[in-house]
Amino acid sequence: MTEAEWLACADPNHVLKFLGGNFLSGSGSERKLRLFTCACCRRIWHLLADERSRRNVEITEKYVDGLASADEANDAMNGADQAWRDFERDNPDAGNFANRSTNCGCWAAYYTDFPEWGAREARTSAVWEKAALGIDHRAAEAAEQARQSDTLRDIFGNPFRPVTFSPSWRTSTVVALASQMYESRDFSAMPTLADALRDAGCQSADMLDHCRAPGPHVCGCWVVDLVLGKE
Repeated sequence: MTEAEWLACADPNHVLKFLGGNFLSGSGSERKLRLFTCACCRRIWHLLADERSRRNVEITEKYVDGLASADEANDAMNGADQAWRDFERDNPDAGNFANRSTNCGCWAAYYTDFPEWGAREARTSAVWEKAALGIDHRAAEAAEQARQSDTLRDIFGNPFRPVTFSPSWRTSTVVALASQMYESRDFSAMPTLADALRDAGCQSADMLDHCRAPGPHVCGCWVVDLVLGKE
């Protein structure tokens, strides 16, 4: 994949293949790949009807930052597994678009360790929801693929143009803004972060432009991660 292809690609599977992280194979950052899957699940949060599904996403987000134990992560995954099994048992009508959407959402929340599968099920869940509203299936699929590809770029940045972060840019204001956004998952202050970075002496157009871009911005955003020293 060339830089131009990376920037324009609208197929998350191709981006994941390039990253070598379809199944957390060790290439790229496993933390970032898990956060990508969680971001896909967050996009269909309203469709995760079972609290056990939501809990697996939440625990995965904590686990990758060392805030949850391996036992907690395993228990949450088992709970998500049981959630989709219970849903399939109680909702046998596979022809119902709403049921399909919720069922795929359950699968997505279970597959937080498998980015390609988790993203696919989250995407399918969103597509079935739109199909129930009469939206063209192919258009919905293309839109969700593009959204997930943009999310991967938000998390991994541009691998063809790595940015070296200067410690002098890590002022108290910069760190406070980044920390608040990361902890709240509200990234509306990204343009303000750009101003704070500029005031701290940052002249990286890639960083400043990314902060000022409309997004999507999610947990794992490459700029926020650089500020917070996360990998």
